[in-house]
Amino acid sequence: MNSREQLIAWLNDAYSMEKSLEETLERHAKDAEKDPEVHARITRHIEETRQQAETVKGCIESLGGSVSKVKSALAGMMGSVQGMANKPAGDTMVKNALSDYAAEHFEIASYRALIEGARALGEEQIALKLTAILHQEEDMARFLEQKLPGAVRTALADAER
Repeated sequence: MNSREQLIAWLNDAYSMEKSLEETLERHAKDAEKDPEVHARITRHIEETRQQAETVKGCIESLGGSVSKVKSALAGMMGSVQGMANKPAGDTMVKNALSDYAAEHFEIASYRALIEGARALGEEQIALKLTAILHQEEDMARFLEQKLPGAVRTALADAER
């Protein structure tokens, strides 16, 4: 595998990651319906995630690659499993926040690596597109970080009732 093929493989991983997170976020948005601000922000991030997947797909295609059907299918299954994992718990909002916060930081690390890879190959336009995605992921991570303490306090108060 040459360096261009390696970047395409990594971009395919990012595409699969976005597709997997889309389904998870949809479930988390439903869980957050009682908190309008969190629900609205997750709903907005679902649309961002869809756009991110399309942007990454365009980057793959601009390099002469194609989206991996196998990785995409596996991503869909993982999104379904992850989205249901927290359902039975009374502290769903805390667990969702932790899961989403961790996922955002994984995405941040992934996009930083992809940006570096694109720049190393002289693919500045791809790097710029990925940088825009990186900023969206950082914004969502900051939002989740701000909301986590309130989710914890609410779950503890609910446990006392």
